[in-house]
Amino acid sequence: MGHASRCRPLIFEALRRGYDVSVSTYGDAVDFFERLGLEVLRVPGLDYGRDFNGVVSIKATLLKNIDLPLKVAAQTLIEARTIQEFEADAVLSDTRASAVLASRLTGVPCTLLLNQYSVILQKDRLPSLANFFEDFVNSFTFAWSLSDNLLIADYPPPLTISRDNLKMRRKDRKRAEYVGPILERLPQNYPVREKLKESMGFDPSLPLVAIMPTGPRPDRMRFRDIMIRLLPELRDLQVVMTGVQQGFETEGGGRHRVFEWYEDEYELLAASDVVVTRAGQTLTAKALAFNCRLVITPILRQTEQESNAKSLSDNGVAIVLNERQISRDALSSAIKAALDEIDAAGLKKYSKFAEEVHAIDRIFQTLLKG
Repeated sequence: MGHASRCRPLIFEALRRGYDVSVSTYGDAVDFFERLGLEVLRVPGLDYGRDFNGVVSIKATLLKNIDLPLKVAAQTLIEARTIQEFEADAVLSDTRASAVLASRLTGVPCTLLLNQYSVILQKDRLPSLANFFEDFVNSFTFAWSLSDNLLIADYPPPLTISRDNLKMRRKDRKRAEYVGPILERLPQNYPVREKLKESMGFDPSLPLVAIMPTGPRPDRMRFRDIMIRLLPELRDLQVVMTGVQQGFETEGGGRHRVFEWYEDEYELLAASDVVVTRAGQTLTAKALAFNCRLVITPILRQTEQESNAKSLSDNGVAIVLNERQISRDALSSAIKAALDEIDAAGLKKYSKFAEEVHAIDRIFQTLLKG
């Protein structure tokens, strides 16, 4: 979903410029794009495996993806055919090895956009199996070096969120360009935070907390359910929560608002002092561009998110909450710590980079230069 949401502004910018666009994806991203009125080519999907508790599992991942070479081959052939039938002039791959391979088969230039160069797996259980599967999965990353251009949808060092997953081969490290988060709007497109909160019916003098479930559907739903249970206990806070089905009644005495889908995500970020979410790279990168403090809960045993959480914590812009330890007191304490301990000057480094780079323009310059 993170990959899909960051491609959304690129797709609509391409359409605005008068280009034709073909979209290929799988899983939850299909519904996401169809909801936006876009036609989608479905291809075989890839995902982590989870145990009966919903926790990412090496064994379950291996069993779920035991036919990985066949899936990648099927994706590649389907996409190569689409590129030819569509008579495409350029391919943009968001962390899709199959799209890069399909571009090479068809001779169409490919720009690769990613924030995760390699996969890192937990090795405290079944270390031999974990090492084997990590090497197996990362063998497909040879495709990254076959792309014509390599853009990193993350902040440059030392601000990089996905730093542990961006240890690249020398060739790719030398040519990679950091473009930051892909934003349709910037903070300067909105009134100052206090005025925006007031226009939304909140007290402008008090902090506003946005709870935003993200990630693959099972992990997103689990996080949503945890937060819904805790929401009535946050009566002393102003809260907006997304991902909540219509008909849910809050007990916040007017201080709480819930939405299944908040139409303008950027407006919500511009109004929010603290964002409570998973540790996915896409939303955390956007939130930092809008000077939001972060309270993040990585998906259990999902190493990419755990690595993101560590880098954000190390850089002093996030408070990390372990999912197994979330309680009303723990959540309240984390939000208070985010407000009291996260320095505005540290946040400003992120928003300053996002303002200066203009990621969408830079991506199109790169994509179409051939």
